[in-house]
Amino acid sequence: MTADGDLQFEALEAAISVGCLGTYLGEVGGDRMLARELYAWDRDVAAAMFADITIIEVALRNSIHDVLAAHFGERWYELGGMPLVWRATTNLQKAWERLPAHDRANPERPAVPGKLVARLMLRFWRDLFDSGGYVGKEPRRVKIDYEQNWRTVLHRAFPGGRLTAQNMGETYSRDWVLRQFDIVHAVRNRVAHHEPLLRGFPLPGQGSERLTAEEGHLACLRPANMIDFNLADWLRNNSKVPSLMASRPGR
Repeated sequence: MTADGDLQFEALEAAISVGCLGTYLGEVGGDRMLARELYAWDRDVAAAMFADITIIEVALRNSIHDVLAAHFGERWYELGGMPLVWRATTNLQKAWERLPAHDRANPERPAVPGKLVARLMLRFWRDLFDSGGYVGKEPRRVKIDYEQNWRTVLHRAFPGGRLTAQNMGETYSRDWVLRQFDIVHAVRNRVAHHEPLLRGFPLPGQGSERLTAEEGHLACLRPANMIDFNLADWLRNNSKVPSLMASRPGR
């Protein structure tokens, strides 16, 4: 390697820190060159996963918005629309505050619902499939049952959900959908926070259970199957993740 190449690798090590590189050094028996290559590979896998999750996240929020708009009206998020617990209303408020001032001043504008939906984070949509909770304080404390929201309208958001669940030996339910969201959310956070994928990752609330990067990617494609089988096929045929996984350095 040239002197310039050595300097570049030293700069990479300095940028990512010794502690971070240690994960990769431990994986390859202390081989510094291979550890650097593995780090770069891990970065590329994360970027490819994030590209797929971007499409899945947009598809999820649009599918849910479509069924809510059909049932409650385009501005389902307003008072009188679907009942929401305090965390959801707080997240809704934050998204609303991120809208341009002229949109907030003219909420009836046709473009406003789409802009608001685009500003709602994945966690907001995930929480719609939780069990619910309460809003207000005594004597006006009201229980919000998200199971009722599921039975009334939200089950329609995933036309392929029942078959997808059946193929897994599961029952299509609010709780099952929530578990699918939780995996996507965990993978999304993993790659967004630049955490290593080479040894897999844990699922929140699942103790020591871990998914491999391959399992995590396949699980992220599942919601696409729930929404539209053709969308899932497109993602499988166009994702860069499988080829990157097969090209892992040191194998």
